[in-house]
Amino acid sequence: MLKIASIVGHNLEIPYDVEYRPAWQPGLVRKSRDVTLAIVRTEDGLTGYACNDGHHARAIERSVAPYLVGQPASATERHARTFRNAGGLWFLDQALWDIIGKAAGMPLYRLWGGYRTTVPAYASTSELGTPSNRAELAARYRDEGFRAMKIRFHNERIEDDLALLDAVKEAAPDLTIMVDANQATNLPSPNLTPSWDYRRALDTARELHARNVLWLEEPLARYDFENLVRLREHTDIYIAGGESNRQLHEFRWLVERGVYDIIQPDCSLSEGISQLRKVAAMAELFKRHFIPHHGLSGLGLAAVLHLVCSINEPLMWLEMMYEPPTRTLETYQQLGGILTTLAWIDKNGNVTVPEAPGLGVEVDESAIAHFAA
Repeated sequence: MLKIASIVGHNLEIPYDVEYRPAWQPGLVRKSRDVTLAIVRTEDGLTGYACNDGHHARAIERSVAPYLVGQPASATERHARTFRNAGGLWFLDQALWDIIGKAAGMPLYRLWGGYRTTVPAYASTSELGTPSNRAELAARYRDEGFRAMKIRFHNERIEDDLALLDAVKEAAPDLTIMVDANQATNLPSPNLTPSWDYRRALDTARELHARNVLWLEEPLARYDFENLVRLREHTDIYIAGGESNRQLHEFRWLVERGVYDIIQPDCSLSEGISQLRKVAAMAELFKRHFIPHHGLSGLGLAAVLHLVCSINEPLMWLEMMYEPPTRTLETYQQLGGILTTLAWIDKNGNVTVPEAPGLGVEVDESAIAHFAA
């Protein structure tokens, strides 16, 4: 029955090597990441892992553990309600599936359908940067083997945003480019964040299409459905979004109303993996593209990788949050070395899904104490 014996959250603080300035929070300077590593153990000795941004150990102790301990880890549909009622701790679903895969002796993508074993990856930036350093980064990505990258638009003037893109295209003309405006992301920041209206979004979308950009992400506010639909219908570039939306009913709105061409939920924020498989099926039925957000850590990335390798999506890309020297592979994906497994691209810019059972991520629990918050 794989009964759950314990579920514990560890609040961690992972230091950055240099100061980090997220584009979607102008003026904010971060020196470390706050994350929670969750560990679920079963009575028969199996262990599952999950990770999310923020500190959630107390919520797990009070609002999740009392309802999961003694229950079968495989009852993911039953537990989804617990995660939802606990304020949206959907990332814990990753740990349950990690256990299920380990019990079956199979990687998750095979349990879920096994459509592909590799997927092309794009390097995803998170700082706004300048034209010169975005160009340097684009050249580095290309030299390391990436075939695509995503840049941020968050300047007041469209000319300044387009200057970033033009510098990137000049430095690495063979890269596929995605652009994220982060207009649906609402987080506190010291400085005012640029707020796009329909006209700014429309003008930007047309400029990006003329420059052969693949998609424009989060160009308007999260629930501005009317203008998002209008934008999608009056431009030729793909319009993408959904990482900021929560729960199944919101993704039903996005898909049925034709809000986005590309649906981008996150398995740590939007819903659990169990529920995102339903969203993927819904997107397929309505001929929308399903390309998830990056998962927030090496564990979330692994969960996304197994998910995208189990579905038939012709436009599929894997988002890898990677922007040295700030969000390096060690600080962002491996949590300072707690996760000893690393997902990386091959010579063709593709990532291969792990064949180890479950998520396929190894965790060094002895390193947890070093980063305890």
